[in-house]
Amino acid sequence: MRLETRRSFNATQPPLTRIARAPPHSRLLLFAAGAALLALAGCASRAPLRSQLDEIGRTWVSMEAPVALARPAPRFSHAARDYLYLAPVEANEAGKRRHYLWVGLGTTVDRRWPWAAPPDAQTLLLVLDGTPVALPLEPWDAKLEEALYKPPAPIYAARRASVSLDELTRIAAATSVEAQVVARDGAAMTYELWSGSWTDGSAFVTGATGERPLDAAR
Repeated sequence: MRLETRRSFNATQPPLTRIARAPPHSRLLLFAAGAALLALAGCASRAPLRSQLDEIGRTWVSMEAPVALARPAPRFSHAARDYLYLAPVEANEAGKRRHYLWVGLGTTVDRRWPWAAPPDAQTLLLVLDGTPVALPLEPWDAKLEEALYKPPAPIYAARRASVSLDELTRIAAATSVEAQVVARDGAAMTYELWSGSWTDGSAFVTGATGERPLDAAR
């Protein structure tokens, strides 16, 4: 029992303590290994950003995955759900940067049937810590929306909302976010956070302001 306790104590000693007690010839190797592990941990804690070049020379920057929101769709079945995917995007054309929210609309319902046709989404309404922000929705160019983000569930429509970097910063810093999609006929669909975190966008905001390098295109 004493032997197990002693081993446990040694295993929990701070790395710098173990380095100090190591023989002189091995301290340098231990220190280098510890520094490498710290560097890897720091990289792992950062959400990677992706940079892609399109056919007309624009550079598009996106994150690994969008934030997912959901709402029940009991009209179709007890387990049916509609999904709303949101993620930031930066477009850089000859040094001119524009920012958008990538908006993906998905569902577990087969929307090919006329009676299940999805509403025509016109506006994204975000309530950030009690302050509403209305963002008009527009279609993407060609098939660009598919290259930027591929959420886990299939989407039946993708839209974009023009935003400022300040608005992206407010979204990433918000402690409370409510989301609605308003259709052309005025119907409003409310979604709740399903997976991901709003604060994930802070890594994108930091990269967009040039405070950290972006990952290479892949």
